[in-house]
Amino acid sequence: MTTCAAPSAELHDHDFLELTYVVQGRAVHLFGEKTSVIGQGDYFIVDYGVKHKYDQIGDTPFVVVNCLFLPRLIDETLTECRRFQELADNYLIKFNYRDLTARPTGLIYHDNDGYIGQLISRLSREYNEKPVGHQEMMRCQLIEILIVTMRRIYRAPDEPESSRLVQFIIDQIEKNFMERLSLADLAAQCCYSLAYVSKRFKEETGTTFQHYLQTVRIRESCRLLANTSKKISEISGLVGYSDTKFFNQLFKAEMGMTPRAFKTLYNRKGTKSS
Repeated sequence: MTTCAAPSAELHDHDFLELTYVVQGRAVHLFGEKTSVIGQGDYFIVDYGVKHKYDQIGDTPFVVVNCLFLPRLIDETLTECRRFQELADNYLIKFNYRDLTARPTGLIYHDNDGYIGQLISRLSREYNEKPVGHQEMMRCQLIEILIVTMRRIYRAPDEPESSRLVQFIIDQIEKNFMERLSLADLAAQCCYSLAYVSKRFKEETGTTFQHYLQTVRIRESCRLLANTSKKISEISGLVGYSDTKFFNQLFKAEMGMTPRAFKTLYNRKGTKSS
């Protein structure tokens, strides 16, 4: 994290995510294809590869706090993540883009009550002082900032009954992926035919129930492989696969490597090995 007076007036982009909070002054901000005037209390999130720059307005120094971070700060399994949308879909945040009125990285927000500024100050203090557990605290504070921000553009879905049905099934997968789940059972629970539910799920998610369930299970197994010392056979069972050989095959097909190879990329603290 850095506090910058008169940040770069040159158009630039980054190979990481950027959270910027304006502490003082005003500037013209060229942000992607948009131009706006930003001032004290404004903040925004810049995605990978989005070009932006500032031009100070007036004599008051333009000062911002920059929080530059890689998605793996949130979760070590996001090492290959290159879009904020992927980060928002992580199990620690879990915001559905369909329920947002706009892309979170395409807006300028204003900190009306100063709450975000307080979180930024705490985040900065953890970064500068580095007390015991500072990385975990920074992760928590950053997640809170991102969730509070996305709440501001959340639209309570006024969805047709079919969409509520699909959301119910998705919720069941997310909560009970480690159990034996059957679309036929969920369809019967909702008093719909299996054929109708299967068709609606594929139309709204772009994939089948079985593939969606598999994706969630593999995602959770990645988290366990990267952040725990559990055996692969144990992790297989924890994510819903009693047959470890079958789990290994699915994992390799999805991730391009075996669970064991994936696990060797990380040490027990969840940092990537050299």
